[in-house]
Amino acid sequence: MRALISAAGLAATVLLGVGVCAGCGTTQPKPVPDVRGARLDVAEDTLDASGLRYEAVGGGAFGIIVRSHWTVCAQSPKPGRSARSVVLTVARTCLTPGLIVPDVVGEPLDDAEHELAEAGLSYTAESVGGEPILVESFWTVCSQDPGPGERGSRVELYASHDCCDDWECW
Repeated sequence: MRALISAAGLAATVLLGVGVCAGCGTTQPKPVPDVRGARLDVAEDTLDASGLRYEAVGGGAFGIIVRSHWTVCAQSPKPGRSARSVVLTVARTCLTPGLIVPDVVGEPLDDAEHELAEAGLSYTAESVGGEPILVESFWTVCSQDPGPGERGSRVELYASHDCCDDWECW
């Protein structure tokens, strides 16, 4: 009898857990606040208040132990974009790498990637609308971060099939 009661209790607990977690992981994208340059603990509080998940990467050989001793040097996606989660790159001190970022806005994505690679810069590319980028030559770079002439070591490219805003294309 005791085994029957335990089995029933376990089944009820599992069903309750499934019902409670039915909506887990389906949060809507939210605007990403700018937390670059903030202490990690402050950045985490800001992202918590915004309802965004986050992951901190970096922290050296011993990892991140005292969160207030680390500074957010970069974030992905960049501020103002919509996302469900944010990756924060942290260091004790944020250094500005010495490479000058070229202007690749308006170029086909495959040409822009080649130019950045030739300049010794790493890059990521994502579509403005969130669609997968399958053939880079069909996409145009609409914006980049950091911008042209700024210093950096990693460039985020935002591409679309058509970068025109309705009022600029007429």
